[in-house]
Amino acid sequence: MASCTRDTLLERSLALPRSRIITPIRRATSSSNAATRDAMPSPLTDLPSEVLQVILSYLPPLSNIAFQQTCRHFADIANEPLLWKDYCQQTFKWWDTRHAFKLRLQNPSFTEWKDVFAMRHRTSRTTRSAVDKIVVTELGRLDSLKVILEAGYDAKHDLLDMYWNATSSPNCLAQRYWSHAALGCLHRLMAIEEWTAVKHRDSVGSYESALAAFDLFILEEQLEGDPGDIYARLDSYAASVRHAHPDINELSVRQKAVVIAEHLRDNQWIGIQGDRHYHSLDHMFLGVALFSKNRNSVPLISATIYCYVARQFGLRAAPCNFPFHVHALVQPPLGFDLDGNQLPESSEDASDEPHDNRPSENTHLYMDPFNNSEPVPLSKLEAQLKFITPTATPEQTVSYLSAVSARNLSNRAAHNILSSPSHDPGLPAHPINPNLATYAALFSLVILPSHPFNHPVQMRQHLAVLTQHFLEYFDLDIHLFETHVLPLAYALPDSRAYRDTISQLKDADHESRIPKYRSDERNAIVEYKVGQVFRHRRRGYLAVIYGWDHYCRMQEQWITMNQVDRLPHGRNQPFYNVLVEDESTRYVAQENVVLLSANEITEQHVNAFPIEIGKWFKRYDPDTGTFVSNVKAEYPEG
Repeated sequence: MASCTRDTLLERSLALPRSRIITPIRRATSSSNAATRDAMPSPLTDLPSEVLQVILSYLPPLSNIAFQQTCRHFADIANEPLLWKDYCQQTFKWWDTRHAFKLRLQNPSFTEWKDVFAMRHRTSRTTRSAVDKIVVTELGRLDSLKVILEAGYDAKHDLLDMYWNATSSPNCLAQRYWSHAALGCLHRLMAIEEWTAVKHRDSVGSYESALAAFDLFILEEQLEGDPGDIYARLDSYAASVRHAHPDINELSVRQKAVVIAEHLRDNQWIGIQGDRHYHSLDHMFLGVALFSKNRNSVPLISATIYCYVARQFGLRAAPCNFPFHVHALVQPPLGFDLDGNQLPESSEDASDEPHDNRPSENTHLYMDPFNNSEPVPLSKLEAQLKFITPTATPEQTVSYLSAVSARNLSNRAAHNILSSPSHDPGLPAHPINPNLATYAALFSLVILPSHPFNHPVQMRQHLAVLTQHFLEYFDLDIHLFETHVLPLAYALPDSRAYRDTISQLKDADHESRIPKYRSDERNAIVEYKVGQVFRHRRRGYLAVIYGWDHYCRMQEQWITMNQVDRLPHGRNQPFYNVLVEDESTRYVAQENVVLLSANEITEQHVNAFPIEIGKWFKRYDPDTGTFVSNVKAEYPEG
């Protein structure tokens, strides 16, 4: 309640103009007290305004608001735009693009920083209220989630704060899970919006943003690795090159290309070091390659990093569309060769298109930064193409040796991700959720198809697999599917099925589940309750009960496959929905439940459960040895 009061005070004060901040407060005082106050002015009033502003910069905004209400002179000082600019920078790390925050920071004429802070503060309160509502209300969660998504990237600050500080909440498990789930939805929405933008512009500068979108899917609660961080790290690579080679601008295009490749390879920022498997999943993501300890990456990622750095030194550099192994194509300014000599064919009026598209040793420098820092002869690549694609037409050969589009590069990245587990089933050195990685790849193939109009059958297949993955693992992405996937399905024969699926999920979010009462005589045989922890009698795994039925309600095929009728009590015994320590959910017969007492459950047992436990529970109660249910509507008596 105190926090709410402080937020309300701050919000009201932020909304007031300066002329209304000071509200006279009249109190009955003795004349002697008044005389004493008049004789002892505050030492703060004697300080220069600049000193007061420095002091205020160390105080939180709420203290600033309180300070403003002491006198009109202080109100003017406390409303200094640069002070509120500092508050904006210090209080919030992540900003939605609608604020144009970086541009405003660079604009000295912009002074409305208090208004910007007020808007950002309101978004913060809205986000927190939405998460709180999701935690305590079982119905309408998708509506609250949509409110969070509408806040855009502003919401990330509060979602991360609620996640990392969930232990201070009485609903710690639920708050941790739902802030995590909402953040995942937000990251994926940002990624899809970026791919949609890439689809419309598809320019050379889109490579990094298209690949960074994959990282948003797998980022989760990591504090580094979003698109802004990725660009900052790439810029730091360029700065490192410039620091090591201060005279680099004096070099030719050919020399620059080699120097940049050498620097990146010497620092082990590209390629694969050690004995790591080439196809390891963590080698497939740009952000992981930039922020993981090993910095490993496949040729596609290495070439993208190299090309970005090269462009910072005036080179026309782009990943090349070469089959199987992405190279980097470096070109000089139009009208010049790789050594800085003017081409005889060029002139101010001549079209550069024919010269620019046809590969030439003078104008096309091919680099393989993944393997080495030396240029790859054009003749060598042409010979390889004749072997790899013997039936290729001259136009196809030219396309293989030309800059790849951001769309096609994303497609290649998606296929690399999807094929990784079949080549290297082991765990990556940098932990990545494989379901999230697959989801990212499938979404990319749907949003950025390689041939959107020529291959409707392929689109239909990708969409079907994506929807299956969505329903199984990420059914909270309703808003994302509704706004970005359904429009793509309109032209397909089964578009109605997709619309019906979304409608059913939205309806279910507002439908109360039929409560199951233990007092019902049919449920008298149900021995265990929601929230109790047990070990499986035969398999030994640790699990917690989050639901139950008084008999097996699975389909006949599942009953047969799991040999339920061979159990001593068969299908006519209670079955329990349980969450297992390995993150799976299972359906367990009552006879296989071996309950653990409160004394047997250790902190290690409690922490063994995945974050998804917060979907059904508020917290763990060590006194009873049970998790406190958050599904009271369906199981009011546990």
